[in-house]
Amino acid sequence: MLWGIPGVLAGALLATCLGAGILWPLGGIALGLGVFLLRKGKAAYALPLLLGLVLLRGAILPAVEVIPGEYALTGTVIDEPERGKGETKLIMGRVSLDGKRIPEALALTVPFDASVAYGDSLSLQAQVSPGGRGAARALTTVQYEGRATGEITVKAGRASLLYGLALSWRERLGQAADALFADRAGVAKAMLFGDRDDVHYLTFLAYRRSGLLHLLTVSGLHVGVVCGAALRFLRGRRRWLRFLLSALVLLFFCLLTGLSPSSVRAAIMLLVVRFSHLLDRQEDPLSEIGCALTLLLLIDPWFLFSSGFCLSFGAIWGLFCLTGPLTDLLHGRREGLGGLVAGALGVFLGMLPLLSVTGNQVSWIGVLLSPLALPAAPLFLIPGWIAVLLHPVLPLLAKGLALLPQGVLYYFDALAGLVPLEGLTLPPCNGIALLLWFAGMLFVSEYFLPNRQRPAYLGWGLMAAGALVWLL
Repeated sequence: MLWGIPGVLAGALLATCLGAGILWPLGGIALGLGVFLLRKGKAAYALPLLLGLVLLRGAILPAVEVIPGEYALTGTVIDEPERGKGETKLIMGRVSLDGKRIPEALALTVPFDASVAYGDSLSLQAQVSPGGRGAARALTTVQYEGRATGEITVKAGRASLLYGLALSWRERLGQAADALFADRAGVAKAMLFGDRDDVHYLTFLAYRRSGLLHLLTVSGLHVGVVCGAALRFLRGRRRWLRFLLSALVLLFFCLLTGLSPSSVRAAIMLLVVRFSHLLDRQEDPLSEIGCALTLLLLIDPWFLFSSGFCLSFGAIWGLFCLTGPLTDLLHGRREGLGGLVAGALGVFLGMLPLLSVTGNQVSWIGVLLSPLALPAAPLFLIPGWIAVLLHPVLPLLAKGLALLPQGVLYYFDALAGLVPLEGLTLPPCNGIALLLWFAGMLFVSEYFLPNRQRPAYLGWGLMAAGALVWLL
């Protein structure tokens, strides 16, 4: 799988910048070459094979450049409508503008209380422009926004029963979170379900300035905590049964997050790792990362340009590469507090330069605050989930269980409030610094074979050089 990573990345880049007329022949040639090398028993067959598959996948994906203007819009409502203040807000999927399909979702505002439900198909005139609200629903990212300018034709649709039930459950659990967490319910729902609609703008800014914004986005951290809790509860069962039940728990969790791309990506990566353990294969984290990368880019090559996609893999890369070396520096054990702190710091260092690119800035103090915040996340997520699930049937018990996560929320808010100044930020990282940084992380790790004979001076030196290029 490692041989195929350059092919997957090259294929995704080409698939997003070339037209279908070029992608079809290029994909066919690369796929044929991969099959030929496979039959010859050549180890490098994965590179052209995966290159061809991603190119062909990109050829059948719609790619339309949307210029701001008025369009004849058709699409399907893929989330529960939000009604209020004389207007209705909808998340639209499978959208076509003047008959041309766009791959992303669209946030549509209807300037009246429309009789529209999840699953309905709409036809209307709308003013459309790029630049959605940054939300993510049903495996697609909201990249466009629009406002209805004419009469709407509604065709009742057949909504997905499972996804529709998940949305109704999420709404009920959100009401439970409102009752349990009061004025901090917006932050609680963001951490539990990935629903940031009720997060106050000043709170959002505080978390971003402090480098703790990833706490408000359901990602690998949240999915890992959920899966770890499920596996611990199911310990002693047969391995296949544990795998299947934990997979069902992850599916349910992803549904409650609205199948957000970040939660689905993290679930796929985690299930790939668990499946390799199930087959008693030797642990090979880099191949597992490569497998997850391949699956996701085959689903959609445009994931490569998603900030959440990059942050997810940066976090996993930092976790695998830096946990061991940082634990040794802290003179701790991987199973103890030292390993926990080292893992949290590794995750943050893996995301640090990418956070600066996606957010145009990153907080200096976030380097210190993230290792303090991440180990406390399970103390909020696990009792928080249990509390909101129990609240509809046992409200008094749920309120008692919510005391611990309430305290953790106060702790997170206090950490976020330590950065009052906009000036405590690093500039965006450049390409050369990114390359040096991530190469240095690999050379620091135990996966770089020469480290078995000598200290990892080269890796730490490359990371220092990357930081220097970044700052200059």
